[in-house]
Amino acid sequence: MTTTTNRPSWLGRSLTLLIVAVALVLLVVVIFVADRRPRTHDAHLFAYTAGIAPEVSGRITVIRVVNNQRVKQGDVLAQIDPEPFELRLRQAKAKVAALKADIDLTGRQVNAQTSGAMAASTQIQRAKEQFALARSTRERLEPMVGKGYVTQQQIDEARTNEQSAATALSASTLQAAQAHEAVGDTASLVEQLAGAEAAEALAARDLREATIRAPFDGRVVGMQLAEGAFASAGSPLFTLIKLHEWYAVADFRETDLEHIHIGDKATAWLMGRENQPVHGHVESLGAGVQPEDKAGPGLPVVERSLNWVVVAQRFPVWVRLDDPPEQLMRIGATASVKVEHDHHD
Repeated sequence: MTTTTNRPSWLGRSLTLLIVAVALVLLVVVIFVADRRPRTHDAHLFAYTAGIAPEVSGRITVIRVVNNQRVKQGDVLAQIDPEPFELRLRQAKAKVAALKADIDLTGRQVNAQTSGAMAASTQIQRAKEQFALARSTRERLEPMVGKGYVTQQQIDEARTNEQSAATALSASTLQAAQAHEAVGDTASLVEQLAGAEAAEALAARDLREATIRAPFDGRVVGMQLAEGAFASAGSPLFTLIKLHEWYAVADFRETDLEHIHIGDKATAWLMGRENQPVHGHVESLGAGVQPEDKAGPGLPVVERSLNWVVVAQRFPVWVRLDDPPEQLMRIGATASVKVEHDHHD
């Protein structure tokens, strides 16, 4: 009778212990899975964008895109009035042509001046020879005066000829120096031509930049312009989203970061599209966030949910989506992300 009475009690205790043991095992499994495969619902989609800003200023005459239109790299997005740039290019080309003509004319003049200087140098040589001959004649005749072989008049004529030759030599030397000094060059004009050709190249570039083209495959957003608007150089007209690089930026608790590594496989689910997982891999882990109540340049801001309790800070983890469906990709869309790193120690 005692044995029968104690059996239900023993079975109840055994069943209770079994349930507790199973619960503990399940808890350990859940903790292990959560530890090895961290997950967060605080994530959003991101893609790089470029503010499409012209490099020249002018009136917009043509706009060839609308909001959310898909464009390819090199497609014409808008056109700034090209007439002012065409006129500046013509002006620059005319200046280049004028300088080339000046260089050609100056070159011919330099050649003529060089020829004159060479002729003056030849005259110096002749004058030297005439002076040497006159001096030699005078020196030969002077000893013969006393012997009566030559008259005083011949001596005077020889001295006069020598003086004339010396004067002619001095004049030729001076003329040669002046001729050499008069020889010009085209160096200054050549430098001016280099500057004019650079101005021509810049004018041609400005004309090309008047046609605004897509720098990459993308989608147009933020278009709020119409033909006739004035475009200022450096001021964005609209934005282009880069289509081939999409990310899920997920904020994970700092306690989870030690279990996440670059290259880990990851899966993202978009809100309302939980049946369409998007696969990717971890590309980078956030190295810092904006501290609360402190300024820090360029740091991302991740707010804590509770201010009255110390909670783990969250850091952004960038997951590169490998083959995202384009129709679902929208910057800022809400997502959940799970990271798998079972292949790491």
